[in-house]
Amino acid sequence: MLVLGIETSGPFCSVGLFGGDKVLAERTVWGQKIHSVRLIPLIEGVLQDAGREPKDLEGIAVSSGPGSFTGLRIGLTTAKSLAHALDLPVAGVPSLDVLVYPLRNSAGLLCAIVPARKDEVYAGVYDPGNPEPHCLHGPVALETATLVETARRLNEPVLFVGEAVGIYRELLEKELGDQVRFAPASLQSRGAVVAEMGYTRLVDGRGMTAFALQPEYIRPPAAEVLWQARNVR
Repeated sequence: MLVLGIETSGPFCSVGLFGGDKVLAERTVWGQKIHSVRLIPLIEGVLQDAGREPKDLEGIAVSSGPGSFTGLRIGLTTAKSLAHALDLPVAGVPSLDVLVYPLRNSAGLLCAIVPARKDEVYAGVYDPGNPEPHCLHGPVALETATLVETARRLNEPVLFVGEAVGIYRELLEKELGDQVRFAPASLQSRGAVVAEMGYTRLVDGRGMTAFALQPEYIRPPAAEVLWQARNVR
């Protein structure tokens, strides 16, 4: 099965192609507010790199959240449009799962964190395992103080991974000391990981139609909150 993976839940816009138990191609660019103009060229690029065409695809996988509301909308809309146009099954892959997947053979607990609004993070605590890490808690939106207290109560070493590590690393080190470890900053969400995880889901029969795919926002987008505030009487 040849699966295209799309990752736009954070600052990285990444596309990967997975098939035959290996990564066939991947392209990634970084930058805020570029996903809408870079995603389609990246998709075209990975297909060209692998010597494939859209008609060769057998499934679409996409990072489904939580993360940037705008980024998620762009990724999911593109995935759904491709799946519908090509009559393909699609698999949504939770964004925090994507972050911890490359660390699934690590010892100890994993905690994926990405920025949210209002000094909060989206977080998930995982127990490593094969073939995929098992989520013990989350995904949830937590204030940073609650994140620290949650990690402290685990009472064992925790390996943190995700974009928010760069923002809160000093705080976590100060509050948790030797209890915390950090994954390399280069280990961010990748389209190839989404494609590989989506491949497993599709082969296992966990795919769905384009119209059934929904984002995992955790809480409503800011625009929706503003609309509700203006219209509730």
